[in-house]
Amino acid sequence: MSRYLLAGLTLGLAVNPASAATEAPTPVEAFFSNAKVSSVQVSPDGKYLAMVVADDATGELDKFITIVSADDLKTRTRFKISDDQAVWFYWWAGDDRVVIATTTQTGALSVPSVDGALYAINVDGSQFQQLLGNMADTTPAVKAPMRTTDDNFSHITNKGAGKPPVKHVNYFFDGLLYVPRDDSHHVLVEGRGDDAKHPQALDVDIYTGEVKVVLESPLSNGGFLADADGHVRLAWGVHDSDGKPNLFYREAGDAADWKDLSALYDDRDPADEDTGPLMMAQDGKTFYWRGRTPESTLGLFSVDPGNLSKKVIFADPAFDITTYVFGDFAGNRHDVLGVETEPGLPAFHVIDAKDSETPLLQALQQAFPRQSVYITSATRDGGQVVLFVSSDRNPGDYYLFNTKTLKADWLYSRMDRIDPDKMALRQPVDFKARDGLTLHGYLTVPQGETQKDLPLILLPHGGPHNIWDSWGWDAESEFFASRGYAVLQVNYRGSGGYGLKFQALGYQNWGTTMQDDLADAVQWAAKQGIADPKRICIYGASYGGYAALENPIRYPDLYRCAVGYVGVYDLTLEAKYGDVHRSRYGRNFLEAVRGNDQVALKQYSPAFNADKITIPVFIAYGGKDQRVVPDNARELMEAMDKLGKKYEVLFDPYEIHGFRKPEDKFELYTRMLNFIDTNIGGTVAKAATAKASAP
Repeated sequence: MSRYLLAGLTLGLAVNPASAATEAPTPVEAFFSNAKVSSVQVSPDGKYLAMVVADDATGELDKFITIVSADDLKTRTRFKISDDQAVWFYWWAGDDRVVIATTTQTGALSVPSVDGALYAINVDGSQFQQLLGNMADTTPAVKAPMRTTDDNFSHITNKGAGKPPVKHVNYFFDGLLYVPRDDSHHVLVEGRGDDAKHPQALDVDIYTGEVKVVLESPLSNGGFLADADGHVRLAWGVHDSDGKPNLFYREAGDAADWKDLSALYDDRDPADEDTGPLMMAQDGKTFYWRGRTPESTLGLFSVDPGNLSKKVIFADPAFDITTYVFGDFAGNRHDVLGVETEPGLPAFHVIDAKDSETPLLQALQQAFPRQSVYITSATRDGGQVVLFVSSDRNPGDYYLFNTKTLKADWLYSRMDRIDPDKMALRQPVDFKARDGLTLHGYLTVPQGETQKDLPLILLPHGGPHNIWDSWGWDAESEFFASRGYAVLQVNYRGSGGYGLKFQALGYQNWGTTMQDDLADAVQWAAKQGIADPKRICIYGASYGGYAALENPIRYPDLYRCAVGYVGVYDLTLEAKYGDVHRSRYGRNFLEAVRGNDQVALKQYSPAFNADKITIPVFIAYGGKDQRVVPDNARELMEAMDKLGKKYEVLFDPYEIHGFRKPEDKFELYTRMLNFIDTNIGGTVAKAATAKASAP
């Protein structure tokens, strides 16, 4: 099968660097438009394909559900719920019906938030029904959901749940728990009635919208995990008073008795909820746990709830598990076939070699060399699967693969204006920091260019914790590489992906050793001859925007320009404004990773050290940013104004923490590129200048 796929699917992937370099660069719109197609899934009987698509007219993300016939890809239904709503996710419920969860955008460009609504529609557009959400304007039949105890999920119903409601109750969707294989009319979800204090497991009729409460959580927030038979077995949440996680377990069929397993969180990072249950195992007696190894990396464990013992299934002493690949592609997933780590390029590790689906997964990975392959869905009989294939040069393609004929038919490109042959390779790199710590990262070099004396953009990631730069499609690095720049991204200490010990090295060191790592990365690139030391710019967003200003303050001779996008420039503001400090968890996080020493926070805040900025600066921010409030940028600009320092600014009063509107993103990256070209000029910029000045 691998040889067949290799022969059929890897033709035409050869790269011609010389011709690519002489062609006009790919337009900015191609890199930063929203994905046209995403989340392609095949129906259980294989007759239809559903997908989420952007609005053709506005480019808005995730606005439509489109259903096509699998044999000819002709549209059967194209469905948009409302102008304010977008698709959060969806699933097939039977052969001819999809269920859709949504988000709602409440302001002009506010962040879409989960609205608790759930809808269902048939492949021909008939029998549309709102199932959950605010039902104030819906039909009386839907406004009075039923609470019954008979059939379906009655085996896990609370005592007394059959009493009829005394008033109208709206139920809101929080997540999917279980889709019965033998019942296409019902689904088990987690949610909450507007009369409930705790999360609830709800049995929902996907045709009528009738609801019954199956179970109520012992915790005031969080959610549930069900087993392979649809029994709710685990309830998880975060305690309101102290922000600490809780976990409760129950035996199948026991509606009342919960066992507190919260002691399992003894390996938790104090700054993040990074450990916890993944799902019940197929045996119904144990569950999978994402936990810490002795070396502090994230590994996979099996937990016996009877004695809380953990059995190691997979552990890597240097790298966290980044991806879990679940089995049972056609239904409820309760087995882990494999996991991925990322030592540079992604590495797949088989967990269950005996599962019949594992050889298929391995063969598909071999058939698409240097690409990531994931199965999004499968038919009921496993005869057809939808593949999502992507890489550093490819934003992603969808294929329909027949497991019997071994034929893969291309369906859609996620971003059809990107030609992978014209994109640059994203190469893993590693080097030693000044104190001997090994740092990993990625170098993207323009096609047709030798790795020597290139203008370089250092691009620190945001976060900064529990986030890391990884291998795969990265629109920013590809965009800058297409304009003649080398792009270096480094996972400085404090980044996720390398264990808690590595991440904790960055706690309360935002302006010190984390900045030293970035400077060491620049000096490494210059010493290797990759970067022209006289043509280096630093650009980042959020924490990366902070680093883009703080690093030139700490190392004024390394850079010729800096770009801060929605950046943190006053570290004291986060404890007062923005959305992080509003929850107990957020306050705990800030205290652990940033600290509360006001003198130190000001010492390492660009807004209080503008006198040390000696290079051209570009500042971009949005007026509706609730994560990094606009006062960060305003304080920095006011400080620079008082000192008579010049800067460029792009301000949009309606944008948020990361511009959402396509035309705003196009303007952002066009302006940013012009600024960088002016200061360190890439090869494409030089060629354009030479052509313009020619007689």
